[in-house]
Order: sequence, then structure tokens, then C-alpha cells
Amino acid sequence: MKAGDIVRILAPIAGYKKYHFCICLPQNGISGKFLFLNSDPSYKDCLNIDCSKISFLPPSETGFTSISFSIFARYTDEKLNLYEAEVLGEMPREILAEMLEFLKTVKSLPRPDKELVRDTLNDLLS
Repeated sequence: MKAGDIVRILAPIAGYKKYHFCICLPQNGISGKFLFLNSDPSYKDCLNIDCSKISFLPPSETGFTSISFSIFARYTDEKLNLYEAEVLGEMPREILAEMLEFLKTVKSLPRPDKELVRDTLNDLLS
């Protein structure tokens, strides 16, 4: 698993596996950070992508994969193992570029988190 991967992780409260975009892995006792991928395009600060653009994800009922930029999901190594994290593939490069452009409009993500996302996307695109 690495930054840029799309990962399926069991969400124990929801009772099923959900999809996430890896920003950074856990290290030195600090949790890894992930953006949620949803199917509901109505959430605040979501970049809505046609499902067909991420071929290894199943299509959603809405026809969209919505990348949520409002909050990080945070997981330790132990939780990633416990919740059966599984890498499905890498985010396509053209979507990384869309994410970077969309990030400029995001208001709800705290500045340090927004900077981390920006730096990660820039690294993935370089």
C-alpha cells in the first residue's frame, strides 16, 4: 500500500467495506490518512467522478464516485490489518490532476490537511 492507492477497508460501524484514497501511510505511531470515496454526490466538498473513470471500482447507484475532501479517515497499521485493508489499484493520473485542481475550492478541510493532500498529489503527478 502506498500514497495514491485506492483501498477497500471494512467499516465496522457501517458493517461493510468502503473505499478510500490513500494520502499517507501510518508511521512512527501516527495514523495513516485517507480520503473517503462515496457514491452520494451531494456531500460538501466532494469531487464527483463518473464511475467509469475508475475501472476497478464497481459502479455506484448514482453513477458517481465522490471523493470527499471534508475530513480524513485515519488508520493505524493495526486497524488496517484488523479491517482487512486491500489495495484495489492506483488512482488514475487524470483524476489526480482533477483532484489537485478541485482542492483549490475546498473550504472544510483544515489547512495542514489540505497542504498534505496538495503535496501528495503534486508528488504523485511529478
